[in-house]
Amino acid sequence: MIKLSHLTSYVTCPRLCYFRIHAGEESFTEFNAAREIYLSLRQGFDLEWAKMRARALHEAFDESIFDSAAGKFVYPRINCKSVEVDAVLKSEKLDLLVSVEEIVECNGERIPLFLSLTPPEKGVWMKDMIKAGAAALAGNYSNALIYYAYTGDIRIVEATFNLKRRVIKLIERVKLVKRGFLPERRESGYCDYCSFREECESRAETFASKFL
Repeated sequence: MIKLSHLTSYVTCPRLCYFRIHAGEESFTEFNAAREIYLSLRQGFDLEWAKMRARALHEAFDESIFDSAAGKFVYPRINCKSVEVDAVLKSEKLDLLVSVEEIVECNGERIPLFLSLTPPEKGVWMKDMIKAGAAALAGNYSNALIYYAYTGDIRIVEATFNLKRRVIKLIERVKLVKRGFLPERRESGYCDYCSFREECESRAETFASKFL
């Protein structure tokens, strides 16, 4: 199935999406660490449990990266009832699987809550909007919350028609990537940190790449 991480990877860089699908797990990141910390704390466990959880689930676990994330992490203070932690939304029709950090209930409405690290000055990042749109398609939610773990900010995203349409277009493109179509290279600041950079630079572009 198409995973939420595939969609957000495509937003960052189409080739990143390709390599994550076809080349397997990459290096352990601060987001990986922050997610394990969030899931642990929200269930009443401590940082040591979060570290054990991260070590058990991630082959590329790096303790220094985990400690760095833990030092920046702001304990979540969310004035909503927790319904389910580490939830999964699934749409067979769209072939879409959406992992959600938490489903919460606010003023009688159930809302998916997603984790991110640092917020932009206003609004939310595009990849976080995609998370809200994907949850709307897979779970029929009208809104989503984004919790920025390094600042404690919580911001809401409305799942509009245009946002859901954008996510469906992303799903279509990722389906082509899964079939083996290699997207065109996209230079950005992320290239300096990408663990697939060397392999990416060695892969030639094709005519079909330009349509992804």
